[in-house]
Amino acid sequence: MKKYSAVFILLFVPCAGLHAQEIASGRIISLGGMSTAFATDVDAIGTNPANLIEPSPGRVVLEILPISVNAGSDFLSLGLYNDYFTGTGQVDSSGNKIGKYLTASDKANILNAFPDGVGTVRFGTVVRTVALSVRENSFALGFSIDDNVGGLLSLPSSLLFPLDGNSPGSTISINGLSSMTWWYRTYNLDYAMKLPTVSLFVPEAIADNFKVGGGIKLATGFSYSDIRSTNSSLYTDPTNYSYTINMGLDGVRSGLISSAISKGVDSKVGAQDTRFDPLNPQGLGMGFDLGASARVLRIFNVGMSLTDIGWISWTKNVVGTYGDTSFTYSGFSPAQVNAPGSTSNLDSLKNSFSDYFANRDAASSGFTTALPTRLNIGASVQLGDLISGIPGGLLVGFDYHQGLNESLGNITTPEFVVGAEWKPVAVFPIRTAVGFGGVYGFSWSIGIGLDLPFWDIDLGIGTLNSVVVPNSAKNISFGMNIFKFRF
Repeated sequence: MKKYSAVFILLFVPCAGLHAQEIASGRIISLGGMSTAFATDVDAIGTNPANLIEPSPGRVVLEILPISVNAGSDFLSLGLYNDYFTGTGQVDSSGNKIGKYLTASDKANILNAFPDGVGTVRFGTVVRTVALSVRENSFALGFSIDDNVGGLLSLPSSLLFPLDGNSPGSTISINGLSSMTWWYRTYNLDYAMKLPTVSLFVPEAIADNFKVGGGIKLATGFSYSDIRSTNSSLYTDPTNYSYTINMGLDGVRSGLISSAISKGVDSKVGAQDTRFDPLNPQGLGMGFDLGASARVLRIFNVGMSLTDIGWISWTKNVVGTYGDTSFTYSGFSPAQVNAPGSTSNLDSLKNSFSDYFANRDAASSGFTTALPTRLNIGASVQLGDLISGIPGGLLVGFDYHQGLNESLGNITTPEFVVGAEWKPVAVFPIRTAVGFGGVYGFSWSIGIGLDLPFWDIDLGIGTLNSVVVPNSAKNISFGMNIFKFRF
């Protein structure tokens, strides 16, 4: 019993690590993204194709509709929202909530929550429609269809200028405002093989069981947008206290978002040239995955991979928006009664915005976005091979992930994750991992599974610390697969 208690404590007491980018796998989500050295069968697709040939229960694995979801921000926590944006928690005699008046310290706390003056809101969903892996003694094949949908919104803290007011004659910069959205699909075909030990100049006592793998993917893009505010500001006139908004936009979009935005502002481009068809990709591209793995000292599994090397070229329904403009608002004035054609100044402001987009939207010949390329390095070990007497099977390991670009939600902040999977009984794995950096900063992941002879179910929460300490919650992440069959 003491041995089981020790393993339990090892699993669930957080320690140092980093959280990796999510994929559609409940097992990998619950291990914080750790996968490079040990993920097998369909979980090796998109992480390290060399591990397709690694032994696992079942030579043929079929998986249908696993999903992962993540959302959150790097500046707005639940505690910050409750402290400053929900009132005092009391009601007046009429039953209405009593608002909270912010002190100078309160305002500073809110503004200081924005990293370097700009906060980011993000969301993402990965759905694997189907995945199949087939393993023989000397080679293995894998195939999957993955949909990636996500978005980023960057908000400069200057948008909260009402906290300190805008004095007459002042100019407030609102640069840093931007948004990016995407929806693309990849059709992945992977191959893995063992390398003959005799062909390698490495003693078997040091390293053996060398495997290499590669994958090619057809990337189809359905919607993309990248819109940034440049030279944008708010000026308060000292004589009549009117507001002048100077706005510059530099953006491009293709597909669904192109049609939706342009038609929403009565753009001529949107009305005539954008015809979104969800069955007809708006962009096409290619990608590649490369991986290798080996056993070191006949105990440790090590692996390395480069994933999502490639691009998508967007050529259909492409619209660009470029240029500067300014609008002035001097207070609300209604439309005149019984005056046909008369409009309020708010209507005029709306029409000015519509005219701005209509005059600056222009059909474009196309553009290219890189796939979210990453370098992955990992190692794992069955702890029972090092320490005798550990009950059940206890796998521990680490992964290092380095984004090589900032495309399609990728980040260049390094990620390092330490995780463990314990099977007190063969069919019931318990998993956990911890991390710092990457998208989430510090994160604690946890999950469970049910590994039956022909059927696996895996559930994982990638940000359990947001559940355990809700006031500090900024992100939520989870993944699950319930239709994974082995033959």
